[in-house]
Amino acid sequence: MDTNTIFQVEKLLSVSFPKSYLDLVTYSDEASPEISSVPYGNEVTCISEFFSFSPDVAPYTISWYSGAGTPSGLPKQMIPIARDAGGYLICLNFNTPSVAVEIFDQNSSKTDFAANNFDDFVNLWTE
Repeated sequence: MDTNTIFQVEKLLSVSFPKSYLDLVTYSDEASPEISSVPYGNEVTCISEFFSFSPDVAPYTISWYSGAGTPSGLPKQMIPIARDAGGYLICLNFNTPSVAVEIFDQNSSKTDFAANNFDDFVNLWTE
C-alpha cells in the first residue's frame, strides 16, 4: 500500500479515509484480525475479513462494494470496508462528521450503529 493507491481510492470514492483505517490497510491489507468480535446494539458480530484497499473494481475490493458490486439499499456515502461471517457489511459512514462505523444487513437494507469512528470501533474488538 502506498500514497498513490490511497490517493486513487479516495479520488474514486470521493472521500478521505480516517488515518487509523489507512494505517490498518497500509500495514495489513486484507487482514483478518485475530481479535475480531465486535458488539453493536444488542448484537455481537465477528469480522471475517477486511476488503482489499484497491482502486481496481474487482470482487472483494473496497472499490467493488462501492461501485459495480454496491449492495441494493446501501445508503449513499457508506463505504463497506469488511464483512462478517454472516455476510453483513461493516461500513464507514461518511454522512457523519466523525465517520461512524455501521453494520449493514444486505438482506433487509437495515443499518445498525457500531461506533462513532474507526478508532472507537477498533477499541471495541474482543476475543
